[in-house]
Amino acid sequence: MVYYGAIDAMMKRLIITGPSQAVFEEVEMPACAQDGVVVRARVTAISAGTELRVYRTTPVDEAGLFIHETKPLALPVENGYSMVGEIVEVGAHVSGLSVGDRVFVSEPHKEFVAVAAGDVTPLPDSIPDGEAVLLRILEVAHNGLRQGDPPVGGDIAVIGQGVVGLSITAYAEAFGMRAAVLDKNPNRLDIAREIGALLTLNPFEDEATQQVVELFDSKGADVSYEATSKWAGIRTAMEVTRNDGVVVIVSRHTDQPDFNPVGHPFLGKRLNLVTSCSYQHEQHRWSQQRSLALTLDLLARRRLRIAPILTHEFAWHELPRVYERLDDGDRSIVGTTIRWDQ
Repeated sequence: MVYYGAIDAMMKRLIITGPSQAVFEEVEMPACAQDGVVVRARVTAISAGTELRVYRTTPVDEAGLFIHETKPLALPVENGYSMVGEIVEVGAHVSGLSVGDRVFVSEPHKEFVAVAAGDVTPLPDSIPDGEAVLLRILEVAHNGLRQGDPPVGGDIAVIGQGVVGLSITAYAEAFGMRAAVLDKNPNRLDIAREIGALLTLNPFEDEATQQVVELFDSKGADVSYEATSKWAGIRTAMEVTRNDGVVVIVSRHTDQPDFNPVGHPFLGKRLNLVTSCSYQHEQHRWSQQRSLALTLDLLARRRLRIAPILTHEFAWHELPRVYERLDDGDRSIVGTTIRWDQ
């Protein structure tokens, strides 16, 4: 085992201690397993939808038992799942990884983390930290896009232009699809246009959904993607999708519908509603390993244009205040990175 640089015996990590209460605490440095590595954070990223829900301690189930799909709701709880860092220690049984390697790990906001070697994604030098740290968030979008199985050169609509929605728009542009997007925030619509969206609309504009339908040969989108975490977004997605089309629910929902999704006019459209949460099995063409490899290749070759999504950067100690701003409804914050070297 080899340490890289001077490391204190204690480290900082962010925890949620109660509804809308985020603090940093000092904890002991993690031990390095023989088949693992220790990574020092350079930058972490905020996934606003998921992290705000955890910040508010909103459970994913009606019984209020789980904070994530299979993780019980118990406080305090860590938050976040995106980190780019540098390996500072390597287990005795690990090969192919070295101290000083820059890597991505799907881990919370903290200074150091111990992970299994197999959970580390080495990063090429051509991908900057700010883009690389979005890798897991990008993969949520990538996986969601593929769940809809859009045709080559097809027409898609994306409802909601947060980080995940904008990422879907970026993949659509990289894959040669025509994209119409809807979001009520003009700054996010500006970003979508910069990324390559063909049509950008506020869903509350007069005849906004009709404009999307007319853009796509007056039939509607082949596939629509809902990334708002609101049932109103699902309804809009169903409205702009053509008959026999597909609606993919990419975001997690804790609200209840205020309309009948199988009533008029939706029953007659024969829509296929798909939920997107996890990768295909390992033998699938687009398993986790293959999907990650393609995203890294697109980023390295500058084919996936996500730089415009990155709107804010903060030092680690500002993170609780960033949560407060997001909780207060500050929608100027889109793609957000947290620096740990400041």
